[in-house]
Amino acid sequence: MSSIRMRWGAAIAAAAIVLSALVAAPTAVAATGVPVTGVQSGLCLDVKGASRTAGTPIVIWTCGNASNQRWNLTGAGELRAYDDARCLDARGTAARVGGQPSIASCGGSASQQWNAGAGGTLVHEASGLCLDASGTTAGSTVLLRTCQGTPRQQWRVGAATDTSPPSAPGTPASSNLTCKNVTLTWGASTDNVGVTAYDLYHDGQLVKTVAGTVRQTTLDVVEGVAWGWYVNARDAAGNVSQASASLVVTPPRCTTDTAAPSVPTGVTATASGTSVQVAWTASSDNIAVSGYDVRRDGAVVGSVAGSVRAFTDSGLQAGRTYSYTVVAKDAAGNSSAASAAASVTTAAACSTPICGTTVVATDPDIPWGLVNLPDGSVLYSRRDAHEIVRFDPATGTKTVVGRVPNATSTDGEGGSMGLAIASDFSTDPWLYIMHTTASDNRVVRIRYTAGALDTTTTDVLLSGILRNKYHNGGRLRFGPDGMLYVATGDAQNGNYAQALTGTGALNGKILRMTREGDVPSDNPFGSYVWSYGHRNPQGLAFDSQGRLWQQEFGNSVMDETNLVVKGGNYGWPQCEGTSGSGCGAAGLIAPKRTYSTADGSCSGLTIVGSALFVACGRGQRLYRAEISGSSLVNVQQYFVGTFGRLRTVEPAPGGDLWLTTTNTGDKDSVPNNSNERIIRVDLR
Repeated sequence: MSSIRMRWGAAIAAAAIVLSALVAAPTAVAATGVPVTGVQSGLCLDVKGASRTAGTPIVIWTCGNASNQRWNLTGAGELRAYDDARCLDARGTAARVGGQPSIASCGGSASQQWNAGAGGTLVHEASGLCLDASGTTAGSTVLLRTCQGTPRQQWRVGAATDTSPPSAPGTPASSNLTCKNVTLTWGASTDNVGVTAYDLYHDGQLVKTVAGTVRQTTLDVVEGVAWGWYVNARDAAGNVSQASASLVVTPPRCTTDTAAPSVPTGVTATASGTSVQVAWTASSDNIAVSGYDVRRDGAVVGSVAGSVRAFTDSGLQAGRTYSYTVVAKDAAGNSSAASAAASVTTAAACSTPICGTTVVATDPDIPWGLVNLPDGSVLYSRRDAHEIVRFDPATGTKTVVGRVPNATSTDGEGGSMGLAIASDFSTDPWLYIMHTTASDNRVVRIRYTAGALDTTTTDVLLSGILRNKYHNGGRLRFGPDGMLYVATGDAQNGNYAQALTGTGALNGKILRMTREGDVPSDNPFGSYVWSYGHRNPQGLAFDSQGRLWQQEFGNSVMDETNLVVKGGNYGWPQCEGTSGSGCGAAGLIAPKRTYSTADGSCSGLTIVGSALFVACGRGQRLYRAEISGSSLVNVQQYFVGTFGRLRTVEPAPGGDLWLTTTNTGDKDSVPNNSNERIIRVDLR
């Protein structure tokens, strides 16, 4: 055995010892072994798709704790994954320049022997070639190349010791704006080791990643659609900076279009109880119809996409006559004249799940968390103003009862977010709050006494949950077990969703704690973590069987509704909903329902009886599904475009719902620049 191999094996063993010393003995543990991280990319050596099939190639991927990224170097020089069940192998045509290593059953052959070379390289003993990452993005293949010691051939073994993130990049500037593209330039970040990549986002959605030496790139845009662009920096250890300031870019139209769509025809209105189904024949346009507005008695009550030709208007008064018209729109902002009217009279009684809506209050800020008090009033948080408001539905009176100490915003979606109270609030009146500070997200509790927050009692239960412009999570919910459950986002670092120890171990998770902020003895990992592999979870609710359901934002493909189990891994960043090459990996739990991000981007979730309700922002709708066993069935949509973007849905007294909107100022953190609504939804 070479002395080099012996030294490298000792280094891995030492790293494993350090890791084990840092982790309190958990009741469940992640896979054995240590990560092997590419110095240039900050990504980990990964068995593609988490497959155990012999011949599966090796790639680099976002680092996590799964067994397909945990490696052990044996005394024979083997690199073993899957708890030593598979070995890294390069035989036959793979053992040449450009060959692609894969996994195989371990057999101790020369094709499975590796040495630690100079400068952090990994050398295949049989060929003398080095492991070489072909790119810097997740999914890049790992090949064998002539050893040159370049950054893409350098690997770090064991846990990263660098926990310092880069500084925030400079504010982006735009140039060369057309209807299809824009060039963004930004100021460089600094880092104690070095910036390896920049991630470009718009409005919380990752669009592109470039190398750390790049400060300019061209991006695709959608004509006429304003997006808020910003940049995050990453280093080789996977640390992610705070985001840059946002730059709103509105591309021009590709053509000057002044022609309106044709008037919709064939409009019909059919009543079913106190709901009305409106349908029509498609309009035509010189370019394309982008959408339709449905008007009830002259006022817009719904908006649908251009491919849709029906709308359900719900929660109407019984025995009343309504008149409906439809207007077609195109992307240039041209609108047709209103269609001929169709009149209909609703039935004398409600026979549908939703029987009526009433706007009970408006607010100049974003109502985010909401709880019902025993006296029939409501407390809700103002996300950007950091205030807690008491609302009395009987009188319509709103009163600010206090401001959350040390709460700040993130120039995005952080701030004063989730609220919760325990079942014995009448005798032990603690209000639980999740909020952002200048350095983190945290969970606190404050006593609510004599109609006001006593901020001198502020008790910080958990701090150190990493923050960023977006992906802060924020929901709180007490379970029937008396424990407090907390939804945390990945802070725009997908690695954190899979981290069970170290930096980011509180992010991309559902956390569980006692009401005093302690770790329950029956948590699965000996920490606050209850489940992991989440991107930006927000909605939390328990059903009649005591099971936890959770709603989660996707990136650009799909959102998901999950049934959360103790210790479960829900797959991010390997997969988004059911999309992604890693979704078939053993141990990942699939969602119970997915929604396209265009029809979803949902924040709130609650359960009334056997019905699960999901409130959506970008999708501007409320989903209702029936819980049947462990499945969601009979999924229906309500209020599509009626109230705009929806943020929160909570039970209301009498078996009804509270619903809040999040329209103006949703992503800017500016206090009191909104005009939002709190709506009571009457259920049958």
